[in-house]
Amino acid sequence: MFSLATISTSIRLPYQCSNYGSLTDFFRPATYTSAYCACDSIGSSWYRVSGAAGTRLATSPVSTGGCGTSYPAWYNGSLPTTPGATSSGVACVNLGGTLCYLGYSSSIVLATNCNGFYVFYLTPLTCCCSCSSYPHYCTV
Repeated sequence: MFSLATISTSIRLPYQCSNYGSLTDFFRPATYTSAYCACDSIGSSWYRVSGAAGTRLATSPVSTGGCGTSYPAWYNGSLPTTPGATSSGVACVNLGGTLCYLGYSSSIVLATNCNGFYVFYLTPLTCCCSCSSYPHYCTV
C-alpha cells in the first residue's frame, strides 16, 4: 500500500504584482477603430490591463487606426512564462506602416508574469497635440 503526499509550493511574486495602476480604457483594444484624439495620460509606473481594455498589451504590430489612434503602440518583446519573472522590450509605434517608427519608439517596457496576469512598466509616449499626434499603448 502507498500514500500520496501533496506538496505545496508558494511563489514569491515581486512587489509590482500587488502594487500597480490599472489600464481599463475602452479605447485601448487594438480592435477599437473610432477616433480617440487625446494624449495617453499614463505616468511612469506599473500597470495591469483589465476590464474593457483586455488582459495585456498588444504584442504584435497594431494597424494604423487601432486603439483609436493613427499612432498605435505595441510591446515588441517576449512575455515571461515563469511566474515572478520580468522581461524587457520596447514600445513600438506604427506610423504609416513603419511598424517601429524610431521617432516615437524609444521607450523601454518591462513585463512581469504575476501568475495569472501580467503587469507592465510603462513610460509616457511622446505626444504632439499641435501636430495631431496621439500615440496610445494598445491592448488585447
